[in-house]
Amino acid sequence: MDTYTAAIKNLYDITEIKEYFNFSKFAKFLCTNDIMPIPYETVSFKKNMYPLKETIPTIGLEDEQPDTEFIYIIESGIATMEKDNIVLDIKASDDIVGFSDLFTFNCSNYSYKVISNVMNVVKFNKAHVVDKLLNTQEGYLYHYSYTLRERQNLEFKERIRREKAESKVVFAMHHLLGKLNLSNIEKSDLYTSFPITMATLANYVHLNVNTVSTVLHSLMKLGMVQIKNKQIFVNFRKIETYLINIERQY
Repeated sequence: MDTYTAAIKNLYDITEIKEYFNFSKFAKFLCTNDIMPIPYETVSFKKNMYPLKETIPTIGLEDEQPDTEFIYIIESGIATMEKDNIVLDIKASDDIVGFSDLFTFNCSNYSYKVISNVMNVVKFNKAHVVDKLLNTQEGYLYHYSYTLRERQNLEFKERIRREKAESKVVFAMHHLLGKLNLSNIEKSDLYTSFPITMATLANYVHLNVNTVSTVLHSLMKLGMVQIKNKQIFVNFRKIETYLINIERQY
């Protein structure tokens, strides 16, 4: 029993799942796996376009194939995930548009808006993806990996909800740098572009734009951010130092 329990624990170890079943490998699994390869196409969306929009269930004609029947793996670019015009999450490279509604075929619970100049994606028919996920062991683990990541996002949003405005903004920027694959930049005194507008950041942390503007100008005095022509630039090292000091207070 101990050996079996240990094996199960190792199988579902979060670190192992993240390493071997992350979504940078998911598209390859869908396209090139010897078992049940499925068709796909590469498409692009321009800024302010919606790959998916929040919709109620509808019954379409048989020859119609609504957007809700597809999911999109992001190769490059950024999109917001919204519900009732509230930004719930930011989707970037290797993330998936529409995966949260994987088992719903005639509606979408969320809208996805492109906020980068262009977003390149790999488009899959949702029914084909579901079929492969349910009929392969790897597919189940990819779905489990996504569920873990969504749970961590929810835990993070709940965590910052209780923070003061300044801490909330800094935690959010640090979190989003990771999601945008920008957290591995050289930790020096250099600043890197933060590709999220002040308005989108304010929506994401549930603060008004004026409050976020005030916070950012306070962070400028600490050398953590710069603002040039409404573009935010961040110093990752100083943000990490700030968060370490906050954690010590708990």
